[in-house]
Amino acid sequence: GILVRTGANAAAPLARIDGTGLRRLGFDGLWGRKLFSTKARLHMEETQKQARRKAVENASYLVALVVGMVGLTYCSVPLYRMFCQATGFGGTTQRTLTLEDKLSRPVDNQVEESMRELTVHFNADITSGMHWKFTPTQKNVRTTPGESTLAFYTVKNLSDRAITGVSTYNVTPQKAGVYFNKIQCFCFEEQRLRPGEEIDMPVFFYIDREFATDPNMKDVNTLTLSYTFFKVNEEEEAEA
Repeated sequence: GILVRTGANAAAPLARIDGTGLRRLGFDGLWGRKLFSTKARLHMEETQKQARRKAVENASYLVALVVGMVGLTYCSVPLYRMFCQATGFGGTTQRTLTLEDKLSRPVDNQVEESMRELTVHFNADITSGMHWKFTPTQKNVRTTPGESTLAFYTVKNLSDRAITGVSTYNVTPQKAGVYFNKIQCFCFEEQRLRPGEEIDMPVFFYIDREFATDPNMKDVNTLTLSYTFFKVNEEEEAEA
């Protein structure tokens, strides 16, 4: 209980009254409001804590998403190049990474029975304004899947100045590009020729054995390897 004055007079004596007596005097509403205010405050604090946790989680997800998108953008070009080299997309020939393994694999009976001779033609082009003569040394060669083959291209500078060129390549039909493997070639490497200079450039390649057993290749007996030379910004140097 608590002490209260039992009379209206300020000088009235104090008396101890328990909870029941206080309710009779009208104190029950005040206690109820105090109790309700405490529960509301605790509920609001808990709600605010949950909101802060959700905000932190959402921010973490957004940061991870941004980092992932940036990484994907950075890797898109190398991944596309790797995709082309792995699949032969657009007639891009594959880059040989495990030549010894591929050439040393035993030939199974199915591949040996399906093996046939193929003809590879060679084509050479230059862009306009480039005073070079660029030709394949041989028009074509005959080979079989799994057989290493060597061919040559010849290029000559017909101008009176040094010219630097770089070549690109492709294989047709495009669907056969996935099986065409270059062991050595001059593509994507700058070639600088002095006035009147002539050089021979080798191309060493083979066609995968799986070419012979691929149903999509049954109608392919001829392939064409094409190179195109582009002129690089010249060094305008006077030759003695």
